[in-house]
Formats: sequence, structure tokens, C-alpha cells
Amino acid sequence: MAFTRYGEESRRQRRIMARGLGPGRIPQYHPLIIASTRPLLRSLIASSGRDFVPAIRRYAGGLNLSVVYGLEATRDDDPALVKAEGATDLLANQITAGGGLWPVDILPFCACMFSAALNTMRVLTERSTQ
Repeated sequence: MAFTRYGEESRRQRRIMARGLGPGRIPQYHPLIIASTRPLLRSLIASSGRDFVPAIRRYAGGLNLSVVYGLEATRDDDPALVKAEGATDLLANQITAGGGLWPVDILPFCACMFSAALNTMRVLTERSTQ
């Protein structure tokens, strides 16, 4: 949705998001929020407030994974949580921040196509200068 140009498609996606995540839907997530808050509080108490970042990360990321994908993050280093965090980092620090993300960074097979295109351009340039 974030990269959809404004138009009928973006309006359709926004309506779908509002149906599932709008203010009127919050009460349906209360049991999930309560169930996720208990382990958070246990973890915060166990760490005596010293290293609370993993617990908060698991709580926030776990809620998102549960609501959006129906997955449950069962530990701080849960594979789905790590992947989601990596994707968020990629989006925040590379794509939207203008960090120079290229298609080959996401789709490695593009490197072969890019290389072939460069070789073709080089050959054509050499022929035109001869």
C-alpha cells in the first residue's frame, strides 16, 4: 500500500485496511493484546528493567505478526520476528531514505540481466565508434 500511486487502487487498499484495522475493530484485538501483554510484563519483571529492549521488540513485533499474518512470536529471536525486523529496516533505511537500493538487491537474478544489458550496450557503442 505504501508504494501504490494515488488512485482507485490506493483507495481500495485503504478501505480494506480500515475494515480490518480501523478504530471500530480495536475491541476484537483486546484478547490478543492482553495475551501478549502478560509475557511482556513477566519479561520486564524478570529483567528488573535493565535490558527491556528485546521484550518490547517481541511485544510490538509479535502483535504485528499476529494481527497481519496470524503468526505467534514465541521467543525474542523468533525467525519471523527477525525477518520482519530486517524488512522494516530495509524499508526504513534503504528504500525510503534514498539509500541506493537497486532491484538486484532484492532480486539477485536481475544482476545477470543488468550485466547482459551492459555488455550489449558496450558492444553497440564499440560498433558505432568503429
